[in-house]
Amino acid sequence: MRESSPRPRARLDAVVVLFSVAIGALFLRLFQLQILDRANLTAAAERNRTEMIYQTAPRGFVYDRNGVVLATNRPMFSLIYLPSHKGLADLRPLAQELAAQLRRDPADILASLEEATREDSVVRLAENLPPRVMFRLSELRPIYPGVDLVMEAERYYPLGDFASQLIGYVGRMDPRDWIKLRSEGYRIDSPVGRTGLEKVFESVLRGRDGAIRMEVDAQGRLKRQLDRVPWQPGDSLVLTVNAAIQEVAESELRRSISGRGAAVVLDPRSGAVLALASTPDFNLNELAASAPPSERPANPADLPEFDRAISGTYAPGSTFKIVVGAAGLNEGRFAVNDTVFCPGYFKLGRHLFWCYDHHGHGLMNWWTGFAHSCDVYFYEMGLRTGAALIEKYAESFGLGRPTRIALPGESPGQLFGPRTFAAEHRPWYDGDTVNLSIGQGGLLVTPIQMAVLISAVANGGTLWRPHYIDRIHYADGGPDYVQQPEKMGEVDLKPSTWNDLHEALSLVVSSGTGRAVAIRGLDISGKTGTAQNSSGRDHSWFVAYAARPGQPPSVAVAVLVENGGFGDVSAVPIARDIFKVAFGIGKPPSWAELDLRAKPAAAPPARDSRGGPA
Repeated sequence: MRESSPRPRARLDAVVVLFSVAIGALFLRLFQLQILDRANLTAAAERNRTEMIYQTAPRGFVYDRNGVVLATNRPMFSLIYLPSHKGLADLRPLAQELAAQLRRDPADILASLEEATREDSVVRLAENLPPRVMFRLSELRPIYPGVDLVMEAERYYPLGDFASQLIGYVGRMDPRDWIKLRSEGYRIDSPVGRTGLEKVFESVLRGRDGAIRMEVDAQGRLKRQLDRVPWQPGDSLVLTVNAAIQEVAESELRRSISGRGAAVVLDPRSGAVLALASTPDFNLNELAASAPPSERPANPADLPEFDRAISGTYAPGSTFKIVVGAAGLNEGRFAVNDTVFCPGYFKLGRHLFWCYDHHGHGLMNWWTGFAHSCDVYFYEMGLRTGAALIEKYAESFGLGRPTRIALPGESPGQLFGPRTFAAEHRPWYDGDTVNLSIGQGGLLVTPIQMAVLISAVANGGTLWRPHYIDRIHYADGGPDYVQQPEKMGEVDLKPSTWNDLHEALSLVVSSGTGRAVAIRGLDISGKTGTAQNSSGRDHSWFVAYAARPGQPPSVAVAVLVENGGFGDVSAVPIARDIFKVAFGIGKPPSWAELDLRAKPAAAPPARDSRGGPA
């Protein structure tokens, strides 16, 4: 009798094992879904019927030192698109419809819609909608799922183009910005500071966005509000800037020969910025409302955002004679009574170097040579001093490196001397020294560097880091952060050298090239400069400081007018008007009579406690 085969038994065992494994896997999956993933799945289910509509929080206010509001917020309606869970099969009809209403390129809108769908994120398609456009767009809501209008806070600059390069503006991010900032809680349509202090203090000014949790139907239409997360406003900045001084600096630069230039006004006792003006400028509200540019001009100086005060570089011309005099007198290379005859030119070998006055100044010493800015006198004294020593003193005055003001895009300028040339394996000649002695050749400076330089002369040698923040007023009611002056260096000169410099700078105003800046009741000292420009008319310079009689200087200014010609013609009159406003002499700017000083009751800035000229 044949025995039964074991194969059916083995097969049955295999089936049982497989069945057991399957049952075990099923129970494990159920355990995962019911226990481990319950919170995530509950949230996902919730998201299937709700959506968060984020609302941009009000940014912190920006005030001048006297409480003038420079940046605030106002309510606006924004058009948003919330990608539907069922989605539109074709987004192009919606893009065409929105483009017609918004008068924009349909391709740009389509790209935004597609990106929102891809990222499953709300996108803001338009902001600050006029009432007529808002009502027309509201008619699209029943037709296209996900289209809606929300109210939120918009950045607003009540003075328009005032201090535009300093304040900067808030705008939409481009995709590259968002990739960097998404981990910090930014959404693809979040506004962000793009230039100026809006960019530097983004983390301070930015508030915490609010949100509305909305019920959404199966087609992605917003049905009703479920709850709200309130926004938290950003912290506010109180600047050291004096709005009246800033306004007169800007208006005078606009009225100058070229309309292009810069003016930097500092308190030489602390480095506080009283004004930082650059023209041409731009309307902050108009630029904030525009989309990020896809292309930029090849020359940054062609942009209205280009800040000539910190980024523009120019030969300093005769204002550099301050450094030459400091080096030569302090090192004993020449004395104040050493004389040079100026026939209108200086002969070096077979080359002639002209004085700006081709007729000649006659016999010059330190006082007359400096007061009348005689080039021939400084050609001779520059050669006696030596280029290496002049370069060393230029560096000690802060030239050739950034002032470290807290603004993006500052230029370090460029030193010009034997050490600089040696680093580039270039020979140095006496002709280079002659050019250096009147601030020409390859020497380049920025207006803010020259403001720091003349401030150091005014205060006896301290190089302060320029700062424009007086304090930060925290929205949560915590103690204000108060900015303290920061010392960057010291120019170490003999007391006799400082006296000789101060007296010579005073003579420029009392009897020399800067006579037009003289104001009764003020002690003003300064130096004019005319910088040769290979691509056009010469640039006009004037650096100066002022004080009330018997008091230390409290205002220092550097004015640069591009293609302005002689310094006493273009730059000096601007400095004169700045000093008059800074010390309360004459009529105030016309806009100051308007009602522009309203402040929110929640955060009124206290007046600056450090004093100051105005």
